Amino acid sequence: MKIKVNGEELELQDGAVLADVCTTLGIEGKGVAFAIDSDVIPRDEWASTKLVDGADVMMIRAACGG
Repeated sequence: MKIKVNGEELELQDGAVLADVCTTLGIEGKGVAFAIDSDVIPRDEWASTKLVDGADVMMIRAACGG
């Protein structure tokens, strides 16, 4: 299946969940938030939020500073 993460295409196994995006991109998930089609997904739901082909995922990273 193909999804978009911040506008970039990413290929995942069928049946992938949001937590698989972290694994595929090699990020721990700390300091990161995800939204699917503009709906923010709570961290405790990442492992159960199934992705569908063509999903538009936005990943936001926290930054220090001001």
